[in-house]
Amino acid sequence: MSQLKKTLLGSIAPLMLSGMLIAQVAPVNASEADQKQYARFTQDNELLTPRNYREWMFIGAQVTPKDMNDGKPAFPEFHNVYIDPVSWAHWKRTGEFRDGTIIVKELTGVGAKQSASGNGYFQGDFNGIAATVKDSKRFADRMENWAYFTFDSYDAKKGNIQDDEACAACHKANAEEDMVFSQHYPVLRAAKPGK
Repeated sequence: MSQLKKTLLGSIAPLMLSGMLIAQVAPVNASEADQKQYARFTQDNELLTPRNYREWMFIGAQVTPKDMNDGKPAFPEFHNVYIDPVSWAHWKRTGEFRDGTIIVKELTGVGAKQSASGNGYFQGDFNGIAATVKDSKRFADRMENWAYFTFDSYDAKKGNIQDDEACAACHKANAEEDMVFSQHYPVLRAAKPGK
């Protein structure tokens, strides 16, 4: 066997696994990955409905049932919350929300209060979504550079930006970490470096 063949086989052999060639891929540079944007906007700064957000990192769910809030919770009833994958990776690495972070809150009604597992609150149908985006350039005039969006319906194609008094003021006064209610998300707390 020629020296060239031996060299090639010697290079490929460690990459073989169960008869399959495994390609070596250079690791993605963290700064390149951080540039990926999941938030897309219209020219009027309306947030387009995020694509495939249910495939993002699920960070938690809260429930503010109507029967515990005089029938009028601010966000009825279940809140299933997702963060985009790049921001999740950034959070785990730095413990901070990167510029470009988008968090989606999917609202679901209470479908039942009884199940085989016992009494409680069980999710029913989807009611809609809301989202928040951190962007220091686009939202330089917003509290801590976060903007909050609501969507007219679950099927809406875009969401409207809310006045700071509608969402941001509450987040500024009550959120534990950079305008995010991390006190309600054990997944975020567990993944934060140094925990």
